[in-house]
Amino acid sequence: MKLSVVKLKFCWKQGHTQAFIAHTLHRARSTISLEIIRSQEFQDFRLFSPKRRQHFYRYNAMIAAGNARERSQHIGRKPLITPELKFLIAKGYEHHWSPDEIIHGNPNIKICRNTIYNWILRGWIPKVSHNQIKHYHRRNRRRKEALEEANRQMIKSRSIDKRPKVINDRKRFGDWKIDCVLPSREGKKVIVTFNERLSRYTFMALAEGQSGEALMPVIDTFMALYGDTVRSITCDHGKEFANTITIMQIEQTYRKELYFAHAYSPEERGTNENSNGLIRTFLPKKHTFESKTQADMKRIAKELNTRPKKVLNWKTCA
Repeated sequence: MKLSVVKLKFCWKQGHTQAFIAHTLHRARSTISLEIIRSQEFQDFRLFSPKRRQHFYRYNAMIAAGNARERSQHIGRKPLITPELKFLIAKGYEHHWSPDEIIHGNPNIKICRNTIYNWILRGWIPKVSHNQIKHYHRRNRRRKEALEEANRQMIKSRSIDKRPKVINDRKRFGDWKIDCVLPSREGKKVIVTFNERLSRYTFMALAEGQSGEALMPVIDTFMALYGDTVRSITCDHGKEFANTITIMQIEQTYRKELYFAHAYSPEERGTNENSNGLIRTFLPKKHTFESKTQADMKRIAKELNTRPKKVLNWKTCA
């Protein structure tokens, strides 16, 4: 139970002794004494002898609360990871070094290889994906379990349940949903769709594959066009989204909020589902997108954006 600084201030102003206040607040007398001394705005009380000091103490609850907040920020062990370590590890992976080679090749790195693996799995090392440690997975099957757990934690910490009410209520412009329209099994290219929740505006782009790396240029293009209007992005659990590359690109590179819908819950992505269904009228299932171009995507998106919508009182979103 935290010490009530308001009650302490009231009792002190009433002229009660420290012993009385300690008894009233169920605290040790030394605790009350230290709390009063710590909150002094002026230090002139030190000019007096210890016996007379307490007559000049001025207890300030606001200062005491501020001091408590400042002290709470320094609780716990100092984190091992630093910007310098992030840079050195990322640089080592650029040269295709293993964690052991990175550690022994740089005397400034004083951590073990498992720590490096854990940092990568948590997405703490920029431009380094968990896919780059697959060789270690073959040697240690527990790595695969750790990777799956890391993915679950990444999704859980960004659950749609934590999305602010203003996004859920569609009260503002700038909250987007992202999804993929997949080709037949023979195809590699996928269509990435972005739907703005308030206006139902749609943007479409082609990606070379269904992976975080393949989506990077698409997200870059989208942000170049609409980045100033983007406040948040919501997606599903697909492998193209639930990976460190995509998450880092959206959250760290572009500083946008990212949320994951629940698995097997298409009702949470109604705008996406409706938009994808309309896209299928132009691009039926069991077809590939290899022959399609960005001009085709722009044409289809224009068709969607210029049709009247009931939810918009039969107005268009473009």
